Amino acid sequence: MPAQLQAPRIDDRVAPSMEDLVSVERALAIGLARARPIVETERVDLCDVTGRILAQTIRADAPLPRFDYSAMDGYALDTSSLSAGIPTLLKVTGSIAAGPTIGSPALQSGCAVRILTGAPIPAGADAVVAQEDVRREGDSIILSRALRPADNIRRRGEDVSEGDSLIEAGTAMGPLQAGVAAACGYPGVRVFRKLRVTMFTTGSELRQLGESIRPGEIYDANRFILRSLLGRPWIEIVDLGSCVDQPSKLRAIFQSAAARADVIVSAGGISVGDEDHVVEAFQRCGGKLWVRKVAIKPGKPLVLGKLADSTYIGLPGNPGALFTTFKVIVDRILEVCAGIRPAGDRECTAIANFDWKGRPGRTTYLPATLSGVESGLPLIELLPDANSGKLYQLSRAGGFVVIAPEMVSIERGAKIRWQPFTA
Repeated sequence: MPAQLQAPRIDDRVAPSMEDLVSVERALAIGLARARPIVETERVDLCDVTGRILAQTIRADAPLPRFDYSAMDGYALDTSSLSAGIPTLLKVTGSIAAGPTIGSPALQSGCAVRILTGAPIPAGADAVVAQEDVRREGDSIILSRALRPADNIRRRGEDVSEGDSLIEAGTAMGPLQAGVAAACGYPGVRVFRKLRVTMFTTGSELRQLGESIRPGEIYDANRFILRSLLGRPWIEIVDLGSCVDQPSKLRAIFQSAAARADVIVSAGGISVGDEDHVVEAFQRCGGKLWVRKVAIKPGKPLVLGKLADSTYIGLPGNPGALFTTFKVIVDRILEVCAGIRPAGDRECTAIANFDWKGRPGRTTYLPATLSGVESGLPLIELLPDANSGKLYQLSRAGGFVVIAPEMVSIERGAKIRWQPFTA
């Protein structure tokens, strides 16, 4: 893969034991290093490129703008021909609109040319006066202010020079990137094919929407949380539904998933309870574990590994822990698999508008809201009594307060780390 997309390398000789509780940073580094980036590409029309991951570099085959043009409606003139005094009377000898320049009038000495926004600057002109800064009298204008050379002119090449690299491979194409490609004359571009992600949830207690609920059963919220988290233009989702807590059923669903996926994502059944059979089923199908437990709260049970040619990610069944581990770790791994260029730091400094006490040992992610600004920094409020099992409370959050594993308390007014969900 291109050098700029390479993930950090992990030394297999010091790989963690499956019983080790690895840090968030270590788990993420392992996942990024061992993920398999897509190499297959396809050409898509520029109309369909939004959200896709660019697999080529977009370069300018000409300067942008391609010619000097007027930044507004007004009159093109030569500042060197103006008299020192204001007001100045100039005769209007023609007009130019945006479009082909064949037959467009040249500027005559001591005169002006009517010009509209986007129209090329006529030969001999070096400035444009806005129409509101003149008074029109018949076929003449009277200037009410002085002009300098280059006023209201967009110069050829002032945005982009010919040959410039404009959009790098690995960029997610958005509206402005599509506009840049169009301005450079690209009718279509090469993108990485979509990342195929096979997903399923587990739990004998789960029921799907529309089914009746009996005592002890719940609706499968995880399936829709996961589908929404995976709902990206660069991901093709293969939803295998839900699987009961039976080893044979789990082995069958793993075999089905591995046959069609770049990445397999499951939710639930990866802890150490009597009915948590997912990890054993994964291994019996030939799966190799990279990470078994992570020092993150919520979400200590988190599995990273490989099954056949597929990266495997096993997420906790608790909705809050599923969402947290996905946003913190899984997002980044999927981006590397899809060919996306590494992003910068997703956390920023903020101010705590709360007091907190906890236990050291794991990096803690607390759902919180942005309540204002203080000293130029985001002011953050914790959600009341929020925990990983309160799905509604989590739905109100705008991000996580990130608490280092060695911290035991935070006082109101202290500087904290804040990771907004939009990052």
